[in-house]
Amino acid sequence: MKCLERLWDLIFPKKCIHCGRNGSYLCEDCLFLIEINPFEYCLCDKIEKRSRCENCKDKKLDKILSTTNYNQKIIQQAIHKFKYSYIKELSLQFSFLMLRHLELTNNIPDKDFLIIPVPLSPSKKRRRGFNQSEEMARIISTAMGIEMDDYSLKKMKNNLPQAGLGKEERTDNIKGCYQVGEKNSIKDKKIILIDDVYTTGATMEECAKALKESGAKEVWGLTIAREL
Repeated sequence: MKCLERLWDLIFPKKCIHCGRNGSYLCEDCLFLIEINPFEYCLCDKIEKRSRCENCKDKKLDKILSTTNYNQKIIQQAIHKFKYSYIKELSLQFSFLMLRHLELTNNIPDKDFLIIPVPLSPSKKRRRGFNQSEEMARIISTAMGIEMDDYSLKKMKNNLPQAGLGKEERTDNIKGCYQVGEKNSIKDKKIILIDDVYTTGATMEECAKALKESGAKEVWGLTIAREL
């Protein structure tokens, strides 16, 4: 299998999606061009260190940790390739950036946390071949020595794509899409939800709602980027 992978790389060499250099899909130089947020946002678009503003105090999601801002061209390119060109290897670089963000904001979770990826519907996962959130969750779980749970939270409905929808449409579109199947594994746990982009927060909030209704004690969101 390794021989086939090496032969594939010779036929179709990996090129950095930003500068075109051979060797990897996001080279070291371009990786370090990405600005990592040294602060936390509120669940809305306010920068509120370790607190939620008045408008967000009743949300189910306890905090959101977004590694960088989506307005950077290099991040837009990388996330688009990750999701729509199915370049699974980018999960390594994204996970590295997310771990750096946790360090910079002093949000190092303890061993009482569970890491849970935002799930795809079974049909979408089959079509894509992998769940990008699951790939990053697995790497972060291994790096931090924290258990990953990729079976308890499930997506039950095939909703319309969230991209292109307004805030209220996103909330309605995602409503009731997620359920917890293994409630005993969630009860009294602190959760880190992993996803790629936080836009209006509708997906994260719906997942957090399902987890809290199943007894989760606390739910954080962790994403590559935040779209403001």
